Amino acid sequence: MTRGPAIVALTIALLPVAALAAPAPAKADGIGKAEFQAALRSRMMRADSDGDGRVSAVEWSAAAKARGKGAMADRAFARMDTDGNGFLDAAELDALAAKRFVRQDTDHDGHLSADERKATMDAMREKTGD
Repeated sequence: MTRGPAIVALTIALLPVAALAAPAPAKADGIGKAEFQAALRSRMMRADSDGDGRVSAVEWSAAAKARGKGAMADRAFARMDTDGNGFLDAAELDALAAKRFVRQDTDHDGHLSADERKATMDAMREKTGD
């Protein structure tokens, strides 16, 4: 049977393509934009209690209240719901994450270091008084 050498040759030929498709490795001391977006989307989608792939204002409010953060939930939701349809979807969350990433990447190297993330958290705590 001659399939073995053909499969090996095809596998070798496709290795460069697979390498291009793979995400860039994260910098040792930080995370990249795609990883940051995925993490934020994952956290926010926990509020999707009905599993429809988007977060409604009601779901958002309930999740915020459960975390003890209900006071500002409605205003925050309205800012994030950029198309005004009453739902947060993956595209809106990714756009939000991209803006946050740019703001937090103070050295503009395309990665958020532990120090950059800590500075952001410290600033948020100071602002909210936590």
